[in-house]
Amino acid sequence: MRTIVYISDFRLPFGLNFVKPLLKFTDCYKILIIERHQLRNPERLEPYFDEIRYVDYLESVDAIRGHILQILQSHSIAALLTPGENAIEIGGQLRSEFGIPGMQRNQAEAVRNKWIMKQMLHQRGIRTSRTAIALQQQDYLRFSATHGFPIIVKPLSGYGSINTFKLSSMEELLHYLQHTRQEQQRDLLEEFIYGTEFHCDSIVCKGEVVFASVSQYLYNCLDIATQQKPPASITFPKDTEADFIHRIQDLNRQVIAALGINQSVTHAELFLTPGGEVVFGEIGARIGGSHVMPPCIRNTHGVDLFEAVTDLELGTYTFTQQETSNKFTGMICFPSRAGVIQHISGREDYKDVPGIIDFNVSYEVGQQAGDVNDTMTRSGFAIVEGNSFEELRQTLVDMYDRFVIEVAVPENV
Repeated sequence: MRTIVYISDFRLPFGLNFVKPLLKFTDCYKILIIERHQLRNPERLEPYFDEIRYVDYLESVDAIRGHILQILQSHSIAALLTPGENAIEIGGQLRSEFGIPGMQRNQAEAVRNKWIMKQMLHQRGIRTSRTAIALQQQDYLRFSATHGFPIIVKPLSGYGSINTFKLSSMEELLHYLQHTRQEQQRDLLEEFIYGTEFHCDSIVCKGEVVFASVSQYLYNCLDIATQQKPPASITFPKDTEADFIHRIQDLNRQVIAALGINQSVTHAELFLTPGGEVVFGEIGARIGGSHVMPPCIRNTHGVDLFEAVTDLELGTYTFTQQETSNKFTGMICFPSRAGVIQHISGREDYKDVPGIIDFNVSYEVGQQAGDVNDTMTRSGFAIVEGNSFEELRQTLVDMYDRFVIEVAVPENV
């Protein structure tokens, strides 16, 4: 019997969207490898997996390798699924090491290591930010002297804008070097690109982009992570008459070809500058927007990215597209505050809002909510459709402004 190994740190219940497509592979034995602390209710996954194995941390390559070695003693692994950004490199390394089909080590490194990614694109003449690897203080000073401020400082293989900084002056740079940077830390330095941020979500099958959807962020990702702006995005219908959409899709195809992405769902981030130039930001070989973007794309374009991820890895993918109303679809995530929830808005507070496709709040009164320091962690989200970009943008912003979350913080915190 063919065996599927699934490596993930997803959280329930949203992780179920990723694993539901496994149900149709009735002829396969399915094994989940997951972080122990992420799975408090393993019984919820029993319909999807025949076996669950645990590691303390998903980045523990040796621990996962140990599981793979044990599995290979009695199973033939047909596919290794690593849908999360922080598992892509691990998946590539293990596929190459054990002869498992799918994205290999060199391909995974090209979509995870931002230095390698940008250098491969520079060599193709694709417009992206100028970059450098910083090993010591002089590297930061030299880069800022050459390219000016602001500069972006980020991990080489980061995700979710975690530990990403925009440094706008020498004072901010020196403060970062003295108080934030760890000794021997290697950073990627990037030229700052001014412009509106978009994302292009694609399906790549046998080296060909068979589907691409363009969406616009209402706030750039860096502002979401550092200035408490809400994650929000609007997906354009296929008949939208805007030249920049076609140019974004064209640059996205060039990037995918340059990086050798052959069989994957991809999520690229790009900028449209005030002068009308499209500049590539970065790309991931994964679903973008976790559980919120695929429903937007499905509502506007009739394409299921969750299903595509699994089918591409198993080699069974055939592009299909359902009929839709061809409307703009947007998502917005609601704010979170650290403390014990005293009051939080619910769907009943938005009964007057037309076009709501989905509305979800993760917390209930009495639950503990945590801090927000990335582009993913929020208290809930709404997915809404509309007839125009501006109309939908205003609806999403109004919903965010109306959202109420009240918390109690212990006095000793």
